Amino acid sequence: MCSDMIALLNLRNDAVLSELNEKRPLATIPIGGKFRLIDFTLSNIVNAGIANVGLLLSSQSRSVLDHIRSGKEWGLARKGDGLFYLPASVEEVLHPVEGDVAAYYNNLLFVERGDKPYILLTGCDTVQNIDYDEVLHFHRQHNADVTIIYQKQTEDSNRSGYAITVNDRDRITNIESRESIKAGENLYQRGILIDSRIFQHSIRKAYAKGYHYLITDILKRNVGRLRMFGYQYTEYAKRVDSIASYFQVNMDLLHAKTWHDLFLLDNQRHIYTKIKDEAPAKYMEESHVSNSLVANGCIIEGRVENSILFRKVKVGKNAVIRNSIVMQHTSIGDDAELDYVICDKNTVIQPEAVLTGTKEKPLCIGKYSVI
Repeated sequence: MCSDMIALLNLRNDAVLSELNEKRPLATIPIGGKFRLIDFTLSNIVNAGIANVGLLLSSQSRSVLDHIRSGKEWGLARKGDGLFYLPASVEEVLHPVEGDVAAYYNNLLFVERGDKPYILLTGCDTVQNIDYDEVLHFHRQHNADVTIIYQKQTEDSNRSGYAITVNDRDRITNIESRESIKAGENLYQRGILIDSRIFQHSIRKAYAKGYHYLITDILKRNVGRLRMFGYQYTEYAKRVDSIASYFQVNMDLLHAKTWHDLFLLDNQRHIYTKIKDEAPAKYMEESHVSNSLVANGCIIEGRVENSILFRKVKVGKNAVIRNSIVMQHTSIGDDAELDYVICDKNTVIQPEAVLTGTKEKPLCIGKYSVI
């Protein structure tokens, strides 16, 4: 399958989860026992046949390079097209500019050389399995200049975002920045499909005028001039922009329906990740595990309930882990108790330690900590 799209992933304006990604980009935060956040977006892109993918890297991108490498696991290690790393220049690092217009402007050569009629703009902060080929079909069917992906919210949210107003013909009539989103409103889902020529012209014009933001300075100002349509995505999609949302996304993966929607809904839309060969998890005689995801290499001697354990986690005798996320190479001592806790990698929880958070505010333990 050969797509008429190229993709540009912006990793420079992601939220900062200080407890987890102060020194790693949001894109490589671990998810669901063996994945990284970027795996979902990158897999969605290659599943749509997009063979030309650019990553707008931030100044802290070592873990992205280590995880993605040549892009082989996603079928992007190829001659000609494939994966392109687009790092920030020295000037951009020393004198950062707000917004995303400057970053797009400085990488228009990638778009020009891609030589495709459409460009997909997205980030790496959403867990979903979306069919971008279907979005392209919608875009063409409506003869659109711009298609913005959104979801109708089922409950009130205190999270900020862009509310999209669409009429009964899917035409966007307004885009509004909100500090909170109410139930029934349409929330922008960090995905835009746009005609390549319009994108290049708009970015050059906006940059010359000193504008900063694609959404507010370009798209919002041109709602009436451009043929702008909204594509409603109805399957599972959750954005990670806080510790609470990160925790909830992982807990959602313990539900059969969420797992089905992300990994089993379509046999042609797999979620790929960097492959690591490990021995299977080992469950000792005293262990008890229920409703949990346990990755390879773990050794379980205690009790694990409603939790996610990444690779090579060791759970000691009589230890109890509930409602928690424990990242790779972490050791939980004998008789320790964890409830609503997020342990970053290479953490040591000493014997008989008791750590407790809440669902709304899980307790975060930084990597390499000894508690």
